[in-house]
Amino acid sequence: MPKVNVRETNPVLYAKVKSEQDKLREDCTARITVARLCPYCGHKITTIYKGNHGYATEKCVNCGENVIFPPISFRMANK
Repeated sequence: MPKVNVRETNPVLYAKVKSEQDKLREDCTARITVARLCPYCGHKITTIYKGNHGYATEKCVNCGENVIFPPISFRMANK
């Protein structure tokens, strides 16, 4: 159970954010994705959608280690 139930405490904000998230989810559905795995235990930490991404830090929920990921860029390969 979540610590804060935003649906009940602020339904207007929840509806606004939910509609924005639905649009983003629809836009990202057909895009190329890359899974970022924890280098310590191999657990999937996050999924990256096509685009340019800078450095990111994440905490693995499986082993508890903080991991810094390098920048990633999706580009067409030159043949």
